[in-house]
Amino acid sequence: MIDDVLRAMAEKISAGAPSGWRRAELRGFATGRGGSGHRGLAFEPEGTGGDDIDVHPELAALHDLAGAPSGRLLTVELVVEARGRYEAVISESLERDDGDGFLYVLDPNSLPAEPGTFQQGPANAAPAGDPREAVALLGAYLRERDRILGRDTYAPPPALHGARRARLETRLPGPLPDDLRALYSHVDGDGGEGLLDRHPWFGLELLENQSRRENRWWSAGRTWRDHLERPIITSAGPPLAVRRMSDHPRWIPFATSTGGDFLAVDLAPGPGGRPGQVIRMGLHHDGGPGYVADSVTGLLRRHVDALRAGAYEVERGGLWINLGEPGWDAYGESRSLTASGAGAASMRGMHHGIERLSVVNAPWADFGPVRGAPALWEVRVENCPGADLAPLQDTPVELLDLAMDTIDLAPLAGHATLRMLALSTARPVDLAPLLSCPRLYGLDLSRAAVRDIGVLADLKGLLYLRLRRGQWEELWKRAGHPAGLAAAGLAAEPRREKAWWWSVDRAYHAREPSPRTAAGWAIALAGESADVLVRTGRYARRR
Repeated sequence: MIDDVLRAMAEKISAGAPSGWRRAELRGFATGRGGSGHRGLAFEPEGTGGDDIDVHPELAALHDLAGAPSGRLLTVELVVEARGRYEAVISESLERDDGDGFLYVLDPNSLPAEPGTFQQGPANAAPAGDPREAVALLGAYLRERDRILGRDTYAPPPALHGARRARLETRLPGPLPDDLRALYSHVDGDGGEGLLDRHPWFGLELLENQSRRENRWWSAGRTWRDHLERPIITSAGPPLAVRRMSDHPRWIPFATSTGGDFLAVDLAPGPGGRPGQVIRMGLHHDGGPGYVADSVTGLLRRHVDALRAGAYEVERGGLWINLGEPGWDAYGESRSLTASGAGAASMRGMHHGIERLSVVNAPWADFGPVRGAPALWEVRVENCPGADLAPLQDTPVELLDLAMDTIDLAPLAGHATLRMLALSTARPVDLAPLLSCPRLYGLDLSRAAVRDIGVLADLKGLLYLRLRRGQWEELWKRAGHPAGLAAAGLAAEPRREKAWWWSVDRAYHAREPSPRTAAGWAIALAGESADVLVRTGRYARRR
């Protein structure tokens, strides 16, 4: 039945193809329950057409026929030739990366630990909230609101009975901050009114429900693709105030944007934060949470101050308050720096708030000024001959991308925080210094020449490895398959010159790896457990 669906897709593509076409390529996917999509149809020779070819019913049918779980991504790579042949590669584990290469996930449940798991909380920080002030501010806020709207008909839901409140609070991952707890002793949220920056404020029962691990749906969908696209989790706000994670069980959501994001009280702050601070988290914050206020008290204070200062608008009977919430870079200078040319000699613009540093096209770069930078998570170096990387030992860098003629990794031996490394060099690099880097989990060597690729077998903590096809084959021949890999990348090869499109036997040279090549690699990588289905066949051409 899968073959029947693929044949129908090929016939549909052939019928809608532009005149003179020789080959068509579809990169599609399906997610179940009728969900599907693709990146458009590519025809060779290059031309327009095919925009109105609807293959979504067939993609959805393939998800069901392949037995993929609902919500699980099924990729479908289909090549259709004008001479009446098609070839398809179908998989739940094999997908395109962000270029022309492929990603194969061997273990979707084995992801690197997020950076926040290695962070310590504040040493002696006390909560900034004040229970009495919070209650007084709520009253002042409601009075100001009524004054502006010209009515006093709204009243928040009354507080739950004391014993019931106590039972709900004991089920939470941690005790509520005193200021929020005091508010719940007077009101039970806002009944959906949206008092807190237009966020409906939960009643205590809903707060307890949303705090349960099984109900934190926004944190359940992170995949290897998500991780590789956003390997550096950071946060917006004062430096190191919020733990660098996509979610934490002690982030207790108490209000929602209704669009998948939440205001939460943070009971597990970063080393520069305070317990009970308010953060923004959820569906759109898996790259890192955002700092909102030092406490619920502080958040209410900003509401009252904004109303008294006239920083609001009344529209269609609703109140829009301009809290002036700080943006990503409101706590100092930009957190990203690019140093190039002569500016790299002194690392001009470097300060302790820099999180991402790029050093490019510098005949002489001095990395000395980066020593001791407390939040330098990511460094990219390109075309900096002779650069001494030793000062990076005194930084918490996690992601390092080096593109240099000659790369000496010896200064990085034993680096305590290095987690992901990408190398680009034509001269063979010695990987041995990496054996002493305790947190290194990912390597991209697809653009590098390697002195002894067998060293990779000794990197016991390696979870992700990206190589070209020839490098994979050399590794398998010399050292076998690295144990413990959870995901692997097959990088694109340099482009080949295409033959003239009208030649008969070599009409088109697809850029390698082709889907067929990627399927063969995945099968060699995963062995009998490989999740790849290859189908070839013929279809009826329309005259």
